[in-house]
This record gives sequence, C-alpha cells and structure tokens, in this order.
Amino acid sequence: MKELWRQSSFRWYWVGLFLSGLGNQFGWLALTWFVMNKTGSSAAMGGVVLAYNIPAVLAGLVAGVLLDRFDRRQLIMLDNVLRGLIFFTLVLLLQMEGTPLWLVYVLIVIAGMLSPLSSAGAQTLLPRLVTDKSLLVKANGLMESQWQINYLFGPAAAGVLIAWIGAANVLIVDAIGFFLCAFCFSRLKPAAGVDSFSVGRMDEKEAEEIQGKAAESSGSVVAFGPFLRSLIADIRTGYCYLLGRRRLLWLVLFTFFFNMAYGPVEVGLPLYANNDLEGGAVSLGLLWSALAAGALLGSILFSAVTWKLPTGVTLAAIIGLWGITTLPLALFTRVEVAMLAMALAGLSFSPYNILYRSHLQKHVPEELLGRVLTSVRTITGTGMPAGAAAAGWLIPVCGVQGMFGAASVVCVVTGLLAYVALRRLDEPELLPVQQGGEEALHAMGQHRVEQ
Repeated sequence: MKELWRQSSFRWYWVGLFLSGLGNQFGWLALTWFVMNKTGSSAAMGGVVLAYNIPAVLAGLVAGVLLDRFDRRQLIMLDNVLRGLIFFTLVLLLQMEGTPLWLVYVLIVIAGMLSPLSSAGAQTLLPRLVTDKSLLVKANGLMESQWQINYLFGPAAAGVLIAWIGAANVLIVDAIGFFLCAFCFSRLKPAAGVDSFSVGRMDEKEAEEIQGKAAESSGSVVAFGPFLRSLIADIRTGYCYLLGRRRLLWLVLFTFFFNMAYGPVEVGLPLYANNDLEGGAVSLGLLWSALAAGALLGSILFSAVTWKLPTGVTLAAIIGLWGITTLPLALFTRVEVAMLAMALAGLSFSPYNILYRSHLQKHVPEELLGRVLTSVRTITGTGMPAGAAAAGWLIPVCGVQGMFGAASVVCVVTGLLAYVALRRLDEPELLPVQQGGEEALHAMGQHRVEQ
C-alpha cells in the first residue's frame, strides 16, 4: 500500500472521495430529517430517496458515454460543484415557509442525474491513476475501506451534528464536502491521467462509423440528429461488449444474484430485531454496526495481503460464505449470536467488491470503461430491490427466520454454480458469445482487445 500513498494524485483522489462520501452520509440523514420535520410525511421522505436514486440509474447510461468521450476528472469536478450548489439551494428553500415540495423534488432529481458522473467516474478514473495494474486490487481495497468508514461513522456523526447545529447547517456541511472534493480532484497531476483523457475520445472517423451503426439499428430516430444517433450507438456499445463475453456476462449475472441475496437482509433485519430478538431499534443498530465493522476489517485485511487464489474461485466462495454466515439468523434468537453472524458476513463479503471492480478495470478496454460499467450497473443495481421484493413475498409465508434460512440455502447453491461458471474467469477469453460484441468493438476501432 505504500506505493499507492506515495502517489500524490492517489492521495488527493482518496481524500476527495472520502470528503464527498462523508458529506453524503451527513446530507441524506439531514435532508430526510428536515423533510420529516417540515411535512410529517413518511411518503415525502420515501419520495426524496426515490427522486435521487431512480434518475441516477436512468442517467447512468448517458453518464457512461460522457465519461468515455470527455475529461473524466473535469466531469467529476463539475458534478461536485453543481451538486454543492444544489444542496446550498435546498437549504434556502427548506427554510422558507410555503416552499412547494415539488420544487425540492426537482432539485433532488437533478442531483441524482448528476451523481453517476462521480460514482461511475471515480471507478473509471482509478486505472489511470494506478498505472501499475498489479496494484489495482489494493487500490480498490483502500477505496472499499474508505466507504466502510463513512458507512460506519457517518450516520452517527450526522445525528450528533443535527442535534448540535440543526439539519439545515448539516446540509451546508454536505455542500462544502462536494466543493472540497472538486478542489481535491483539481489537484490531480497531469501525469496521472489528466492529459491522457484524449484516449477516451473518438476521432472523426470513429464517430462516423458509430453513427452508421446507430442508423442501421435505430432508423426511426435518425431525424433527431447525429448526436442522438451517436449517443444510442455508444449506449449499445457497452451492452454489446458485455454480451459478447461469456465469462464477463456470467460475472455480472452472479453479481446481480449476490446483490439480490442482500435484499432480504434490508427487509428482514428490522423485523428480526424487533420481533425475534425483542430488542427494537437498539438491537437493529447493533446488528448494522456489526456488519459495517466486519466489512471494514475485511477491507483492511484484504488490502494488506497479496491474494493469490483465482478471482472467479474467490468470488464464488464469497457468495457461498454469505449464505453460511447469515444462516445463524434463521436458527437463533440471541443478540450476541446475531451480531457475530453479521460481523462475519461483513468480513467475508467485503473483498467481493474489491475483486469485482478490479477485474472490470483490468479487463475492459480503458476507452470503453465508462459505457461498460454503467451498462453493468443497470443490471447489478436491480439485484437488491429484487431481493427485497422477494423477501416481502416470502415473509408472510414462512416468517422472517424461515426467509433467512431459504435465502442462505439459495446463496450457498448460487456460490456452487458460480464456481462452475467463474473458475476460469482470469483466463483469456478468445471467442465472444455474440457477434454483436465484436461488431461494437470494430465500430470503435478496437480490433484487438486484451482480456
């Protein structure tokens, strides 16, 4: 890890995202608290979350195109400056009497649409900062540790600040965090990737080829102009690349199922803490803290070692371990047992995202990374809501503990299937499963892609 910390650009990158992530933890708690006090409506609070997250998913595909066409560092800076201004504006609006709630929602929707520029942009920028690809796993491990630190301490610190200085002032802290993130990214050295952003831009010939592909597949939108045709073709490129690589597609699908396995925890844990443990909100807080602490420890330990087992085998094992470590929730109703289970689940889970992101960053061509990552997110991002919906259907049938037991068994079986499908993930994949993937690469001028 010393090699990474010696790079000033990586240090600015880490600090910038840490401040932005911590500000996000503060901002969301303060915003929902503020809306609750202003409206007294749980529906209004839920609407705030939906207004931010749904546009983020929908705008992600366009963000992926922009991240591949333009300077990623500057797009991240622009996103943070604009979202900082939006949150400052929200503070003013929420303090005014008679402010219509729809206006608040509009600003939150805009903030959500901007957010993929940073969330996806940070992942696409990392391979340019870490030029030694053997250090990508450690770099992602440090980033995972950062997110776990924010997740572990952010909400508690935000609660204290809300009680101390008020929710509006905490929203101001969030806005300042965005501005500080933009400043940190402005400090990245040109040698670390700022001058190399032109690699991801298309030359005129490539743009014409893409527009031709778009016209063939979507003739009905030709009248809307070259930009729209090019945009549609670029979005298709991410999916075509994914569909053209069988092992990568399996990785994405099993990640979807793994995210789906987390959904029942989101739905079932509050009911389990309140009804089965009979501990109410205190027990629920302890269980979430145990999960976050285990995940933080796992990220730190994994970042400190050189992992030699094959990536696919490790990912499959992690999926199975999640099922095993969460099984005690189905068998016991003791707080200490449940906390230990959640801590072990977090410990075993945390390396998954590190290895998963590192694999994508290493094996997807750098100039396609934005489009491919955002295409992947439209698939994997639906996993948790799907799992939560399934849990909501299962709980009335078999109870909370029965649902946990069923989810654990399914997760172990999924891990075994993932081992079969992913055990050769690190080996070069020569033949795509769909010609469309190769056509997309040809359109981008990528005749040879290193897997």
